[in-house]
Amino acid sequence: MFRRNVMAYLRSCGYNAAICKTKWQSSGGLTAGNHEFFDVIRTENSTRYFIDMDFASEFEIARPTDSYERLLQHLPRVFVGTSEDLKQILKVVSDAARRSLKSKDLHLPPWRKHRFMQNKWFGPYRRTENLFPVSFSSPSTAKQSYGVKCRAVGFNAAVNGGNLLFPATARTR
Repeated sequence: MFRRNVMAYLRSCGYNAAICKTKWQSSGGLTAGNHEFFDVIRTENSTRYFIDMDFASEFEIARPTDSYERLLQHLPRVFVGTSEDLKQILKVVSDAARRSLKSKDLHLPPWRKHRFMQNKWFGPYRRTENLFPVSFSSPSTAKQSYGVKCRAVGFNAAVNGGNLLFPATARTR
């Protein structure tokens, strides 16, 4: 709900803002992942601005060196910038993370590699401008099955004081 409130505020200020959700599959040594952030597209020059509300935390690593800690302290907690700004930061911080971990004889986890970090913001994404989430009762989602698939075994008629709400089921394997 917080994200939608921020997006609603930006839209009320006249910005073409949306929640962006990136999602990618694993392939070629790249671990699957997903990420959410905002973007604002300026209509007069089609410039896309990225807004990440918890930017600095995306770069935390285990047992960082002092120099990497200092670098993290200079990162903005909330990032607002263009793709060029973001690409430069990703390159510098990804390289610094690799050096920091290597100096401590630690392995660089796949989710801290430069290629993975780029996919967080530049991977395939879906842009959502709806101020309210689509309800489950909408016509487009009513056709989808959201039911839980399970097999019940051993339920007796004593459920709810002897009133059986659901018919007895049996395991059907």
